[in-house]
Amino acid sequence: MAGLIPQAFIDDLLERSDIVEVIQRRVSLKKAGREFAACCPFHGEKTPSFYVSPQKQFYHCFGCGAHGTAVSFLMEYENLSFPEAVEQLAEQAGLEVPREAGDDDRREAHAPLYDALDAAAEWYVQQLRQTPKAVEYLKNRGIDGATARNYQIGWAPPSGLIEALKPRFTPQQMVDAGLAARRDDGGIRERFRSRIMFPIRDRRGRITGFGGRLIEDGEPKYLNSPESEVFHKGQVIYGLFEARKAGTRLDDIVVVEGYMDVVGLARAGFHRAVACMGTALTRAHLDSLFRQVSRITLCFDGDAAGRRAAWRSLGEALPAIQGLREVRVLFLPEGDDPDSLVLRDGLAGWEERLAGALPLSETLMRLQREEHPTDTAEGRTRFAHAAMKLVATARDPLFRDQLVERIGQETGLSPERLEQVLSEQPPQPVRSPEPGPGHELPATPASGESAPTLWGALLARVLQHPELDWSQPEFRQVVELPGAAAETLRNVLAALDESPGRHTAGLLERFRDQRHFQRLMALAHQELNDGEPAVTHQTALDCARQLLRQHYRSRIRELTRPGSELGTEQRAELARLTQQVQRFDVPK
Repeated sequence: MAGLIPQAFIDDLLERSDIVEVIQRRVSLKKAGREFAACCPFHGEKTPSFYVSPQKQFYHCFGCGAHGTAVSFLMEYENLSFPEAVEQLAEQAGLEVPREAGDDDRREAHAPLYDALDAAAEWYVQQLRQTPKAVEYLKNRGIDGATARNYQIGWAPPSGLIEALKPRFTPQQMVDAGLAARRDDGGIRERFRSRIMFPIRDRRGRITGFGGRLIEDGEPKYLNSPESEVFHKGQVIYGLFEARKAGTRLDDIVVVEGYMDVVGLARAGFHRAVACMGTALTRAHLDSLFRQVSRITLCFDGDAAGRRAAWRSLGEALPAIQGLREVRVLFLPEGDDPDSLVLRDGLAGWEERLAGALPLSETLMRLQREEHPTDTAEGRTRFAHAAMKLVATARDPLFRDQLVERIGQETGLSPERLEQVLSEQPPQPVRSPEPGPGHELPATPASGESAPTLWGALLARVLQHPELDWSQPEFRQVVELPGAAAETLRNVLAALDESPGRHTAGLLERFRDQRHFQRLMALAHQELNDGEPAVTHQTALDCARQLLRQHYRSRIRELTRPGSELGTEQRAELARLTQQVQRFDVPK
């Protein structure tokens, strides 16, 4: 049904729904203090690390980092879209989902693109059946008919797709879907020609784009769909939908180089492989995968290109390690890939090879030794400086301590001396604009903390304790500061003013369509260790005061910089700011 679901209905639905009851229907929960616990339904584990809070109406897994509201749980567990999850929750509550009139629903606007991509996939499959050389190629690569059907593999002939789709789709829709490209004369041409075609699916199983591989000489050997309204290469993970479909409780995931590796491994019975589509592994990829499992194995070629890819991935993976998360690295024999290895050695041989993958920490030591041999004092010095620069990106303090100890073993330097080197490293910027599980800010700020840390600590407390009184002047003043964080807090407090009794889940769902939603989700499950609510409130108040103090002092520096000539208004502002700073400096 077209139209948006009114926010007021979603608010009411969450108030009427009990997340414990929703999850209990699908997962066996046991009482654990004020919460309920279970083995996580999103990754394999033997001891419970999945907790559900009736007070917050929120769930969180300390193993894989999965977290969210009742709606989020249904989306992940049942593989539903947001509207579908709301429909199911409403049905359980005995409510009918209303829709707002209008055609501005982005999902409806994108429907023609999804339809065109589906139609193209079906046409490509038909063409494969009629192209013996393409079928023969797949057979020679060990891909049988059942695997080809499961992954909907097809064939793009030199021409024909545009004519086949013309009755249903406009030329512009084909271009927008990434199936065609504009010619100089304004006409369109088919983007994929003479290629084996691999549909790329999103979490719901919808085709969002294609990967195409030449089977004869030519360039480029691999071609992916261009960026579009529904296809974003930096976020796409090929084979993840199929892996989840094959087994909802994945123990681990293996990241390989390309779609032929994913499909070849699946043919051999290994359904835990995925691939990044023609892009280097990113933090967004890792966060998405860690929402499914707690252990990821990265496969690289054993040649120089594989080493370079491993170096890039180290920089992305080190900040992602948090808690029970684990990254392992497997270097393949030069000239081999997972597809060829499983064909030659069988599934047992592939599994045995995977078991020998190195932990991320040992991979770091190995690559550093190759780059900076430690048989001389100069080499050990270069090793220490280069390794500690990477260690500075690690966000888990326990993991970082372990890395420092290993570097000390390699270089003969004491952990204390290495920590001194680490303290000299410049602060590492946050790489992801929307951190996922494990990419968290310190829960309790100290005097002199950076503004992003203070904003995170403040927002976390408001989100997790909406029942507290947030009407103090400092909170109302801090939301008037410039920047996106102040605007976010202002919107959160406005939502609380509108509905004072709202719980954490209800508060979060108001921001699902906002670009910072994942950031708020991460803050909502962050461990605070405040103890009493009074401590929580006081800590948040301290954060607001520090932010205001920092802002006032920054403005004072601007007004008093050398050469500044102040008018009457500026002098009055300086006096006011100085008074404000002095007020905050008075012990409370």
